[in-house]
Amino acid sequence: MSPRTAKILYKIDRTIRPVFEITSVLTLILMVVAAIDTPAKQVLTYILYAVAAVWATAFVCRICLSPFVISDEEEDFEKKVDYILQKKQTAQPSVPYSPLAALSDQQELQIKQLLHSLPEHPEKPGHINLALVAQYLTALEKMGKADLKDKRNLRMWVAQTTGKQVPSSSQFNEAVPSRAASKVATARKELENLLQ
Repeated sequence: MSPRTAKILYKIDRTIRPVFEITSVLTLILMVVAAIDTPAKQVLTYILYAVAAVWATAFVCRICLSPFVISDEEEDFEKKVDYILQKKQTAQPSVPYSPLAALSDQQELQIKQLLHSLPEHPEKPGHINLALVAQYLTALEKMGKADLKDKRNLRMWVAQTTGKQVPSSSQFNEAVPSRAASKVATARKELENLLQ
């Protein structure tokens, strides 16, 4: 169902609801009044039939629309969830993620430029060389200049910093931190020279 159709059905259902509620009350009142023996009993009975017909029509329409329209409980629940999410967003101002720590702005920029300039994957143009990036990230962690615990945000940060495609989360999580100790040591020396 298209969103436009869903919106139209929602409006119809919410318009019928007050009609249903009002005719329910009127039907009950008219049943009681029509049961009393009065000179207007015949007129009240006809009015009762008319109001009951409107009530029955509204009742059938609401039943027919109920599978296609969210219930009041669902709508209330969605409003509460939206409210909670909105409060959470306003309570926590969004701070851009960076794994880098204990660096000046200039040093952070130098590291980002270095990561951006690393050669891409030899067989996949436009993709990072994951092993190489992992070595530099691990070297930064060993130097106390990066925190690699938040792999999800780290992966997105690497993609943004390098401007290249990053492999799937499982591949990335497996590669970082790098276990190639000698290559990490080489990367560390290069980073130490860069940050002096």
